[in-house]
Amino acid sequence: MLPDADPDQVSRAIRPEPEPEPQTTLEVDPDNPDAEWLLGDDPEAEVTRIADRRSVIKRRARSEGAQFVYGLLVLAGSLGAVALAATIRTWPFIAVAAVVFPLGMLWFRKSWRRWLGSAPYTYRLLTSLGEDAENVLVAHETKKRDKYVKQIGDLYEHTRPKDER
Repeated sequence: MLPDADPDQVSRAIRPEPEPEPQTTLEVDPDNPDAEWLLGDDPEAEVTRIADRRSVIKRRARSEGAQFVYGLLVLAGSLGAVALAATIRTWPFIAVAAVVFPLGMLWFRKSWRRWLGSAPYTYRLLTSLGEDAENVLVAHETKKRDKYVKQIGDLYEHTRPKDER
């Protein structure tokens, strides 16, 4: 190869030795506020970061299911305002119910549609209860497709074999 090259340097250049990983151990003392905290959870040491818990709580509070529950609570409150207006029958209560109920109904409908997405209600209900409801989703998609084909016709009819028609 090279006449002036040292064979040991050439072999080290071709096959470098792995560098030892730096040993960094963080001493965690939950009672010391100046101690460095681990990233993430350490269940053996019973140490968790508060920020990690907050992000999980925020994610769950902003989910579609939580928004649906908030919509239910708003609907219940607006129905309570209507019941109060129907019971007391004075102008201020009727005016408040006339404003609050439509807004609460719109909020509930928006959160309900967001929770459903494009899936049928029974599918969302069963999956939120932890059940397997893939057959409901498949039946819904088949029903939508059949309805679409019935309205405009099958676009791929000319490519299917004669015995399937």
